[in-house]
Amino acid sequence: MSARRIFALAALAALSALPAIPLAAQQRRDVIGYYPSFKWRPGAHGLTPREIPFDRLTILNYAFFVPLADGTITGKDTAADARILLPRTDEATGEFSPGLATLAHSHGVRVLLSIGGWDDSGTFPAVASDPAHRARFARACAGAILRYGFDGIDIDWEYPGFAEHNGSPADSGNFPLLLGTLRDTLSRLGRSMGRHLALSAAVPATEAHARLMAIGRSAETLDFLNVMTYDLYGTWDTRAYHNAPLYAGPGGDSARSVDGAFRLYHVTYGVPARRINLGVPFYGHTFVDCPELLGTHAGPDTSVFAGATYANITARAGEFTRHWDPYAQVPYLTSPVRRTLVSYDDPASVRCKAEYAAAHGAGGLIIWEITQDALPDGSHPLLDAINGVFHP
Repeated sequence: MSARRIFALAALAALSALPAIPLAAQQRRDVIGYYPSFKWRPGAHGLTPREIPFDRLTILNYAFFVPLADGTITGKDTAADARILLPRTDEATGEFSPGLATLAHSHGVRVLLSIGGWDDSGTFPAVASDPAHRARFARACAGAILRYGFDGIDIDWEYPGFAEHNGSPADSGNFPLLLGTLRDTLSRLGRSMGRHLALSAAVPATEAHARLMAIGRSAETLDFLNVMTYDLYGTWDTRAYHNAPLYAGPGGDSARSVDGAFRLYHVTYGVPARRINLGVPFYGHTFVDCPELLGTHAGPDTSVFAGATYANITARAGEFTRHWDPYAQVPYLTSPVRRTLVSYDDPASVRCKAEYAAAHGAGGLIIWEITQDALPDGSHPLLDAINGVFHP
């Protein structure tokens, strides 16, 4: 028996041996959903603010605003921002919307402004490297809170030190300085408002990108860390494997798993478990000319799904054969006819991840992103699976 298989069997045994922990005895766990500003239109691929399932969330992260090199920020879709974030009356229906934050607060949900994202992280190094730019950035964040009613800021810098996004080794020292300046500003503003303003950061799942984030210093400043435990494998890899395996199965890498990411932050970096939120993708990856797991492939299959969201995948699941990986604790689909493999999460795997978070004392789960499991009948199967564990 190979060493990888022995490890995988041990991981599976460890999962089955986890003690049953009464959730009532633990802190209330967060369900944090990212809501992209361009997804406000009604229909199969979006949710209007009133259609957001607030009853299944504790925090909504509004994505994204963009950092500019001088420290100011702007909306990624300013027309959508005005429509979503500010009070307005719809011209066509006459329906009044109080603005996203007010609407969320009426359901007991906090709203954080997420700044950055994969496409717009290239200016963070310039902002973080200059004290005047850091101060201007913090003031701009405070201004957005006052204007739109946000309850805090989520920094999504992907990633400090990442050369393709203008990063350098200097980011390791500048990232905690940026967070510290922002924390000081939010604390002062929060005291004047009589409430705590949260500060979180989306952080990478693997050590290769995390090593330049000065996690020890940065974590002291943050209320919680949102670990992006998805895109752990994809079409950029030579062989097809799971988007977000809970554990490493045969052929996988233990560091590239939800469990590996949790251990990186909690054990290696010493972050308290309650301040770690683990990621759940509401989308998958497709691999064409790939009849089996760990098979070679010819890239993504764009002919099958108009975006591999859970909603799109489940609508066509009947064209595929579903498999369950007992080691990685996730499903996948195959089609010999299409020669396509689909890696994704379903309610069963999402429950496993929620149970893992609860058993290990994690703060909760983050979701990229909440429109992707909205089915035509109005149901949200993946959100329901999470809440079935966290808030039964």
